Amino acid sequence: TAMARLPRQLAWFIAAAILVLPLRALASEEHADPWQFTLAPYAWLAGQSGSVGTLPGLPPADIDVDFYDDILGNINGALFLLGEARKGKWGGIVDIAYTDIEDENATPVQVLWKTAVSQTKSWMVSAAGLYRFWEKDRAYMEGIAGLRYWRIDSRIALSGGPAPTVERTNKEDWIDPVLGLKGRSFLGGSKFFVDGGLTVGGFSVGSDFMWDAHANLGYQWTPTFATTVGYRYLDVDYENDGFVYDVAQEGILLGLGWQW
Repeated sequence: TAMARLPRQLAWFIAAAILVLPLRALASEEHADPWQFTLAPYAWLAGQSGSVGTLPGLPPADIDVDFYDDILGNINGALFLLGEARKGKWGGIVDIAYTDIEDENATPVQVLWKTAVSQTKSWMVSAAGLYRFWEKDRAYMEGIAGLRYWRIDSRIALSGGPAPTVERTNKEDWIDPVLGLKGRSFLGGSKFFVDGGLTVGGFSVGSDFMWDAHANLGYQWTPTFATTVGYRYLDVDYENDGFVYDVAQEGILLGLGWQW
C-alpha cells in the first residue's frame, strides 16, 4: 500500500538530503579553510560467521571462518580503500571494501547432505557526508550520514548425502541509509593517536539492520603519512524472497594513510 511505502520513501529522501547538504556548505565556504584530502588503503583480515541461504524452502547453511585461524586459507581475494575530502567543518568520505571468502566446512542440512561449500563475494561501497561538531587541541568528533551499497554473490554446493548433489548461486544488491560517529585523539604530545567509529543502518530500507564498528591505534610518522593497526566488527541481517544473508565479519585492520 501507499502507507507501507511511505517510510522507505521518506528514508531515501532524508538520506539524499543529508548527502547534498555538505556539498552546499562546502560551496558556501569558498574563501574559508583550504581543501584537505586523505587516501588510505587498508587490509582487513576478516573472518566470517553466520547464515547464508540460496535454496528456498531449506534452512540456510551456517558458516564459520575464524580470522585468526582459517582466514588466510579461505580468502580468495580482497580490496580495501578509503578516501576523504574536507573543507572546514564539512567533508565527504568514500569507503570501498571487497572480499571473496570460501568456507569448505559450512554446516549443511545433515539429513540430506554431509558436505557444504559456501563462497561469498561481497562489495560494500559507502558514500557519506561528514560534519565535525567538536574539536579541541588534537582531538575531534564528527557525524556521518550517507548511503552504503551492497552486492553479494553467493554460492552453496551441497553433496555427500542421500539427496542429489546441489549447487546454487545467487546475486543480491541493495542500498542502506547509514548514520554514525567517528573521531580521533592524539595521546598527549606524542605522535601516537587512537581513532574509531560506529555506523548503523539499514532500518528495513535495504537490510533489516546493519552495524559497523572499528577502533585503531596509529602513529603519525610525518605530517602527511600515518600507519594504523586495529580491529573491525561488521554485522548485517538481510532477507529477500528466500535469500538469507545474516553474517558477521570481524578481524584485524592494518592501514596506511596519506594526507595533503
